[in-house]
Amino acid sequence: MKYILSKSSYIKSLQCLKSLYFYKFNYKDRDPISAEQQAKFDRGHQYGKIAHQLFPGGVDVSPPSPFEYATSAKQTHSLLLKQQPVIYEAAFIANEVIVALDILVRKGGLLHAFEVKSSTAISQTILNDAALQYYVITQCGFELEDFSIIHLKPDYKELPVDDVKALFVSESVKEWCVSQQQFVEDNILAAKEIIRNKKMPNKKQGEHCNSPYPCDFKNICNKSNSFDSGSLFG
Repeated sequence: MKYILSKSSYIKSLQCLKSLYFYKFNYKDRDPISAEQQAKFDRGHQYGKIAHQLFPGGVDVSPPSPFEYATSAKQTHSLLLKQQPVIYEAAFIANEVIVALDILVRKGGLLHAFEVKSSTAISQTILNDAALQYYVITQCGFELEDFSIIHLKPDYKELPVDDVKALFVSESVKEWCVSQQQFVEDNILAAKEIIRNKKMPNKKQGEHCNSPYPCDFKNICNKSNSFDSGSLFG
């Protein structure tokens, strides 16, 4: 099954459709990632792996490269048919969107989704991320009994720690996810139109360039505002 949107590109589209355009068609022109940003990415990955210990014995379907998530989606589907109790990085594709969930747990025959974050609170971006995942998973025909965010406790202690449960707290966001399904579908449509038309949106830089994250296409965006987009970035 083919896909043209992922969680990261969808979240980017919510911040700025022009940034999504650059992400899809001018990726090599990204601004360099700062050491601080890289450390944040690495930290998130680290805590995501640690959280697996909350639900041990799962099958990890992470692909060998980011370009092979379609294979992960097939493996996930096969494992679900076999009633696998715990799956790490469970992948799903629907409406040409792919998502990879940190932890999928089967309890009493019902599916519970868990997304792990290295923050100490749930931000709007995290909620938007969860709503998209809920949309894709349920569009694949799998009913979710609950969808929760696992994040660090406000008073968590730095690693190493003997008790992993002392690090995390889990909060259900299913009600939010359910309420946002039309919003998600509308924004998927808007993002896909940008990708299919291959036409750069006419968007000036502003406060949105740094909220919720600093855009990583500021340099090329500056250039696009100085030249005819048709001749330089068509």
